[in-house]
Amino acid sequence: MLIKLFILLFEIGFGITFNVIGTISMSEVFLILGVFWYIKTDFYKKFPVLKTISLLYLGLLLSQILSELIVGNELNNSLRGYAVTIVSYLHFIFLFSFFIKNRLLIVYALIGMLAKQLIFGTEFEGSVGEVLDGEGATFLKFYVAPIVTNGLLLISVFLPKKNIVLLFFLVGLAFIILGARSSGLIIVITALITFIILFGRSKINKTGILIISFITIFLSYGLYILYVNRVLEGSITSGNSAQLKEASNPYNPINLLVMGRTETFVGWVAFMDEPWFGHGAWAKDATGKYRMLIFKIRDTDYREIDLDVIPAHSVLIGTGMQNGIFALFFMVCILIYFLKFCPPLLNKRNKLLLLLVYFAITIIWVFLFSPSSHFRLTIPLYFAFILASFLVQKKRIYLMRRKQKLQSIRKSAL
Repeated sequence: MLIKLFILLFEIGFGITFNVIGTISMSEVFLILGVFWYIKTDFYKKFPVLKTISLLYLGLLLSQILSELIVGNELNNSLRGYAVTIVSYLHFIFLFSFFIKNRLLIVYALIGMLAKQLIFGTEFEGSVGEVLDGEGATFLKFYVAPIVTNGLLLISVFLPKKNIVLLFFLVGLAFIILGARSSGLIIVITALITFIILFGRSKINKTGILIISFITIFLSYGLYILYVNRVLEGSITSGNSAQLKEASNPYNPINLLVMGRTETFVGWVAFMDEPWFGHGAWAKDATGKYRMLIFKIRDTDYREIDLDVIPAHSVLIGTGMQNGIFALFFMVCILIYFLKFCPPLLNKRNKLLLLLVYFAITIIWVFLFSPSSHFRLTIPLYFAFILASFLVQKKRIYLMRRKQKLQSIRKSAL
């Protein structure tokens, strides 16, 4: 019981923040000060896969250090960049040490994340009434959607998968209509993929993954067309649907992405300007070039763009923009390395299938279109749970085959 309470309080602790170099939470302070308590050498011997992961993180950190030295960035900004990578690694190792013993501890981590959101709220003001009136997309996205999503994930652990899939789908559609498009899209895709797996083959191979991907993309685009038609005819006016009307071709999802994630595409331009070693962590947009690009793409008032650093709004592109191609290489390797553990887990017998599908989809989205802070705050939890699930399943399969082999030997001996 103490471990469950500890995990819960650990996640809540991310809401207690103060400024040291940059914004840091109570839980992050614990991760740094308690490193010798939860990181032990025999742990790496027992799970050799951790050595590879550690080397990838080390490669990323060394690339950052090299970049910051060559660029000559401010020490405070450099340290903030290093801290993201170090805390991400420590956060992952800490949670993995618990999940590998009992994966159901994820329940208490989710409760902690839910409690943190309820207790500390969000930096954005708003109300449910504003969401329904079409004025509170930010409140919906940063407050309502995370709370409801974590609640759905909790329910999915206890209810039959077939019962929860429809609820996921309907909630996701509601989020999209009300204006929290990215949150809703992830939930809808999670529901579609889980549904296909549940009513498809019991085992997913490479061909199966391609088929699932094609069907999911086809169905998702069909729903997108319906959404666009409703927005253009005025049936849906809630949230940030105005972005869709401003897109040059609303039926092309890439155009909507450009409007909604302008900083990501501008970050790519900044990366291409300095591809080898980047601009440095939290580098200033001294000339205003990148703020002007946002202004031109969004066709908005230049004064409304409150941004003094070079933007990215993407873990991957932000890494390249800040620290260059070598750091980007290691970040891509980390992403691919963890995603490769997912396919073997995608089978209808897996009781935590929906949770795993959601984590995998969210990892991809966050790496492409979410700020770098996610790399230290949420991504480590997804990494730890996926790896623990893979190793637990691998051990279970090994023991089952070993048992079958022994039974076969006994039968042949008789």
